[in-house]
Amino acid sequence: MIPSTWLPHYRGSDGELVGYLDGADPAVTPRTLFGYALAEASSGADAVRVLEARGLACLGDRWDLVLDSGERVPVLIMSAYADGVVVVETEYGYYGPDSPRHTLAAPTGDRLTQSG
Repeated sequence: MIPSTWLPHYRGSDGELVGYLDGADPAVTPRTLFGYALAEASSGADAVRVLEARGLACLGDRWDLVLDSGERVPVLIMSAYADGVVVVETEYGYYGPDSPRHTLAAPTGDRLTQSG
C-alpha cells in the first residue's frame, strides 16, 4: 500500500494520476504509480516537472524484476495502479501468451528497477 504521507499528483490537463510526491520542500522525491523513485529528491516544483514528463511515460520503458530466487529478469509493465503493478517477462526482448506474468504490490521496493 502506498504510504499515506505520499501526495498523489494529478496531471492538470486531464486529471490523470501520474505518480506521487514523497517528502517536503526542499527534498521531494517524484515516484511512479507503484512507488519507484524517478529522480533524486529536489524542490517540489522540480519533482512535479519530473512526474509530468516521466510519470506515465516510464511505464513503457524496459524494467528488471528481482524474482524471489534473487534472479533478475527483464520485464515490461502490462498495467500499473495505486495498489500494484503487473509485469510480463520479456526474455530476448519479446513476450508471448505463455510468458510469465507477475503481480507486485505497491510500493514495489527494490524488486522493480528501470533497465540500465
